[in-house]
Amino acid sequence: MISRPKQFFRHKIFKQAVLVFTLIVIIFISIWTRAFIGSVKDFAQGEDFFRNKQYIKAITFFDRSMHWYTPFNQYIERSAEYLWEISRRAEEINDDQLSLIAVETIRNSFYSSRSFYSPGTIWIKKCEDKIRNILKNQNQEIFQSNIDGKDKAYEQNIEYNDPLIFWTLILEIGLFGWIGSVFGFIFFYLGPEKKPNKYVHTYWFWILLAGINYSLWVLGIIKA
Repeated sequence: MISRPKQFFRHKIFKQAVLVFTLIVIIFISIWTRAFIGSVKDFAQGEDFFRNKQYIKAITFFDRSMHWYTPFNQYIERSAEYLWEISRRAEEINDDQLSLIAVETIRNSFYSSRSFYSPGTIWIKKCEDKIRNILKNQNQEIFQSNIDGKDKAYEQNIEYNDPLIFWTLILEIGLFGWIGSVFGFIFFYLGPEKKPNKYVHTYWFWILLAGINYSLWVLGIIKA
């Protein structure tokens, strides 16, 4: 007599659950790999421009590298370090504008990578402190503290790029909805049909659902 645990592991639902989990893992690994490769390529370009002292072009490619954000990607940190070094070198030659661009790039890149957690919080704090000092040095007289102890000029001159929570949620819903609709197409439309259902066993239903969720994902990326 076969025990219940053994029956469960041989059950078709369990096998399908394992297949779904495996496909999800493969999809996320593919997304991570694509982002990591893009980050590495842009970092290499930025490093070449940095060595040739073409700092504006270097900033552009380090910024691109950081926007390919993936967890455990060492090139995000290395890009931030290069941008910080560009800012330091710009200060040495009294080029406040270049220094400001470099540190704002670090801060904005980490801000744009925020979702349910905030990467680079230490970097963001360092950059905001440095931006404050650069702007203060550029125009001392506009930096007068208000009654709350905040600098009015700092608030007026710094543009915060915090992601919008609503569009971040739309982005996440669209991504997981798109993945779910692809699995639905595989298991309901392509799978064996046990009982007729005019919706789940119609291919255009899943294509439409996938298209809507994909559009929400792209819209969320743009708006967030």
